[in-house]
Amino acid sequence: MKQRRKELIETAIKLFAEKGFQSTSVQDIVSSYGISKGAFYNYFSSKEELLVDIFKYYNDKFNLKTDEIDALNISPREKLQKRIYLQFKYFMRHRDFIVMYFREQNQSINEGLRNLMKEHTLNMLQKEEKLLVASYGDSIQPYINDLVLICLGIRNSYMKITVFDGIKLDPTEISYFLMERIDDVVAGIKRSSLDPLLTKSLFKEYTNGLLSNQQKILSNLLSIKETLESLEITPEKKEELYNVIHYLIEENNKTEVKKYIFQGMLANFKPIKELDSYRKEIAKVLEIELL
Repeated sequence: MKQRRKELIETAIKLFAEKGFQSTSVQDIVSSYGISKGAFYNYFSSKEELLVDIFKYYNDKFNLKTDEIDALNISPREKLQKRIYLQFKYFMRHRDFIVMYFREQNQSINEGLRNLMKEHTLNMLQKEEKLLVASYGDSIQPYINDLVLICLGIRNSYMKITVFDGIKLDPTEISYFLMERIDDVVAGIKRSSLDPLLTKSLFKEYTNGLLSNQQKILSNLLSIKETLESLEITPEKKEELYNVIHYLIEENNKTEVKKYIFQGMLANFKPIKELDSYRKEIAKVLEIELL
């Protein structure tokens, strides 16, 4: 990223955090940075594009750091602890961005940024689930959705008092303390005789709301593929259905999806009852009738 573009982003973040996105004008940004409006438009076509780039900039930086943790040769529990440490350290260091992010989540902002925020939330939930299961074993699977919500809720509460309210706590101490609390929650869940609150179907209903239509279709196609792998059907038939899935994924990647192609090709999965729910989900998204 060019240095001036990066500096404009950092200037805008400070202003958005102080005044809010809607109350900050392009003139405010260029006046604070010390360039002309014309020069601003050499880097961004609009204030809205700048906001999307701000989110991408900080999200990409954070994801690179989490990828480094995932690549370490340590236990899943240690990775979870290091991710908690990173989150608090990163958010404290980039307080202006975090304040702006949570403020703009609740504003009427452009579709591009809304989709990026939803994608970020979904990615965070999926990674949290994967690490918790890897850390504590398959026995927590029935309660995994409740556990994800509890863990994120605890972190968010401490995030509020440290990042937003200015209470000074050490990220290392926070990470070890919260890991012990997660251990306590898991131990309690394993002893519990109560049923989970968030069933798989309820949680899927929530996460589906975070997906674009294209992502929903892809998710169901991948679920079809995963289910096929466990079914006892002939290798020839399995290969034929894999090819159908691959073709539909390519069609789904196009700017304009041809609904009649999905309508026709989804019929290939009709004889397999285990795939029926995924066919229906795709048909619902595309507003087509199944053949």
